[in-house]
Amino acid sequence: MDYINYLVIAAAAYLLGSLSFSIIVCRLTTGKDIRSYGSGNAGLTNSFRVLGGSKTLLVLLGDTAKAAAAIYLGGYFAGMPGKLCAGIFVILGHVFPVYFGFRGGKGVLVGATMLLFLDWRIFLTAFVLFVCAVAITRWISLGSILGAVSFPISMHILYGDARMTAVAALMSASVIYLHRSNIGRILHGCENRFTLHGKPQISCDKKEEARNENQRFRQRRLGDSPCNPAAP
Repeated sequence: MDYINYLVIAAAAYLLGSLSFSIIVCRLTTGKDIRSYGSGNAGLTNSFRVLGGSKTLLVLLGDTAKAAAAIYLGGYFAGMPGKLCAGIFVILGHVFPVYFGFRGGKGVLVGATMLLFLDWRIFLTAFVLFVCAVAITRWISLGSILGAVSFPISMHILYGDARMTAVAALMSASVIYLHRSNIGRILHGCENRFTLHGKPQISCDKKEEARNENQRFRQRRLGDSPCNPAAP
């Protein structure tokens, strides 16, 4: 009957993950689709750039809560393997949300929440690497990649289980793959640097919104250039 438990965990986690709060908050507060702005990513960093701090807090709370609920269910039904199963599928739901045309975020915040509920030591290692990388470079993407790389290493050191380490490595590789465009921009020296002082790209001011639209038009003209922040 174990396989039934894992099917239930996977289905519940995927459906929870598909609740993309960056899309939900943006639509409820502005009537617009966040995937048409900024990097086009339905994630926390783009939410901050596009919506500003207060609305991003709602995204943070929502995405953290859905991941926590999924991991709790996984652990309740199947222990540590159940948590890993839930982690895989809540991230899949976040990246490919069934409710929003299978276009979501990159799963960094959801993945971080998973690490916290798996083992605080794994989370702490990834978090320290993330903070150090962002503090030095102001590249959120680099911090996310380094945090992902630390996951299978920490899993192997702490648990020594080959299967769990393999699953962790697969999840880490997926996060890195989803950041491939960011890696290209880092290598070309044109990755966006995080700042707390930027203005939201969706504004109630019509003149400000017009300027933002002109900027988005220029970005679209760059096409698939690595230095286009809207490139996939």
